[in-house]
Amino acid sequence: MPQLLQRLKQAGYDMHAMSNYPKWYQLIESKLQLSQYLDWTFVSCEGPMRGLRKPAPAAFEAATTHLSLPAHQLIFIDDRQVNVDAAAEAGMAALRFSSAAALEQDLKTLGLEF
Repeated sequence: MPQLLQRLKQAGYDMHAMSNYPKWYQLIESKLQLSQYLDWTFVSCEGPMRGLRKPAPAAFEAATTHLSLPAHQLIFIDDRQVNVDAAAEAGMAALRFSSAAALEQDLKTLGLEF
């Protein structure tokens, strides 16, 4: 997965985490150092998504508002189908994560080049 994230970043794609984790998302960051690839912009315990949790429609609305982009220009990736369904309902391209290889194919199918 790090290789895929690196290639997406190098291709210029802006990536953000959307997480229901409480403050302990910082422990995940310290272990995996995901911020080298993406920003922890949408975390339910702080920032523009404070107090909101996936799959609530308001969580996805917070993302589109904060990014100043329409939902159809965003790609949402999650391992939980309920969250994928909610993102699709909000108008986002929504992909269920199962593996890095499958995600790479799904992103290419959407037209991303990296």
